[in-house]
Amino acid sequence: MMEKQNLWKAIKKAPIIVICCIAVVLLAVLIPIIISSSKKSTPEIISQANLERIINVNDLSTIEAIYNGVARVADEDNPAEIDYYVSYDAKVKAGIDVTQINIDVDSEKQLIKITLPETEITSVAVEIESLDYIFMDDSANTDKVSSEAYKKCIEDVTNKASTAEAIKDIATENAKNFIRALINPFIDQLDTAYALVVE
Repeated sequence: MMEKQNLWKAIKKAPIIVICCIAVVLLAVLIPIIISSSKKSTPEIISQANLERIINVNDLSTIEAIYNGVARVADEDNPAEIDYYVSYDAKVKAGIDVTQINIDVDSEKQLIKITLPETEITSVAVEIESLDYIFMDDSANTDKVSSEAYKKCIEDVTNKASTAEAIKDIATENAKNFIRALINPFIDQLDTAYALVVE
């Protein structure tokens, strides 16, 4: 009879013991979190080295344009005569060389000035399956015509893209927006009054 009463008392105390165990575990977990959150983290300093680490890529292609063109292929012996015309589709990428970016941090004025290099064509790819020919001289239609035409199309799109100001203007604006998107969150997390100028 005595053993049943002791067992019954132990069963009644079990929920209290479980609640106490849960409370101890919670305190053990929450106390370190509260202590670590109350400690102020050392602020990161805005420096040229920190900003260069954020912008850690080499070539930044900021626009990809689809280009449809027609290249003229002249007779090698008589350059005034056109052997054939070849139409093509190409993809042109333009961007900047990130290693040439100039970063200037003025702590007194709280100003970050980033100067971008000139935008350039970073890659040109002609889709060889898109080549379509109009022969002015049927003798030019040989088994070598595809490789010759492909080279001429690459030359043609490279020359035309390098003088296309619209592609470069869009690539420059996209590069500025990309750099702002990388740097602004870094400035915001430091809770500083620094201003960012990208040009």
